[in-house]
Amino acid sequence: MIGLQQHIDLVKGWVQKVRQVNGYLTDAGANTSTERVGGNGSDNTLFTGVFLGADVTLLNNTPARRDWQFDLAVESRIPVSFKTAEAQAVAVLEDLFRAIPAKTCAGADNLQTLAITGGGIVREPDGVPYIVVSVTLRGTCFEFTSTPPA
Repeated sequence: MIGLQQHIDLVKGWVQKVRQVNGYLTDAGANTSTERVGGNGSDNTLFTGVFLGADVTLLNNTPARRDWQFDLAVESRIPVSFKTAEAQAVAVLEDLFRAIPAKTCAGADNLQTLAITGGGIVREPDGVPYIVVSVTLRGTCFEFTSTPPA
């Protein structure tokens, strides 16, 4: 088992600390989930999700072990109805960069590396009620494969 969910949960824990009471600029960690959440922007809620990205790649495969590379996405939705939505987006991006360690192998026993690879702000077309702030992380981990499940 690769254990991707535990890596997602590790990042979620870092993101949940993004609160003004903890010295951050925003409360981007107040409404954090690992599940997609709908919304139409009228709730005026800053939401942050932590998700598995589009890429899980097998790097090395031996009879006893597989090495994997994976991407995680941290995405915050800032309602455009906020009076300072653009400034909030920049602040959220800064907070997420600050909250996620530069490089870590702490956490799950099989996590080898986990680091930010980039981030940005996506201004959706007119009519979409959110500005999306995203940060991408890339990790490597391994699994032992010598004993297949029964």
